[in-house]
Amino acid sequence: MPSFSPLNDVPGLAAWQFAYSIDDGHSAGTIVRATVTQATEPATADAQAAAVLKCTIAVIDDQNNVQTDAAGDEMDKVYVTTQTLQTDAGQTVSVADHAADLVASCIVEVANRLAVHSSIAAMAIPSG
Repeated sequence: MPSFSPLNDVPGLAAWQFAYSIDDGHSAGTIVRATVTQATEPATADAQAAAVLKCTIAVIDDQNNVQTDAAGDEMDKVYVTTQTLQTDAGQTVSVADHAADLVASCIVEVANRLAVHSSIAAMAIPSG
């Protein structure tokens, strides 16, 4: 499993945005920004109230600028996932605890996907 380290000196991060450097593997040195947003789904007759967390990963540089891939496409949404947190009436849920787990799983997934992407790109380069 790829490891990653938090970066606290990336400028311009908004609330609930976190920057990390991927530490090993094919993606080593890549900086990613995780943005976590939250929405609340109201309770209905069929379902309990729920919080929905969304994590969006972008590949950035150390100045918080979104990077582009080899095709020139911005890498502002390289991975997006959601997690639904349902509660019983009157119970509280620690969104921060769940957000940390969601961000960690997203970064691992992105590191794996970037490694596969770079391997495919390397195979596409014709040899001399």
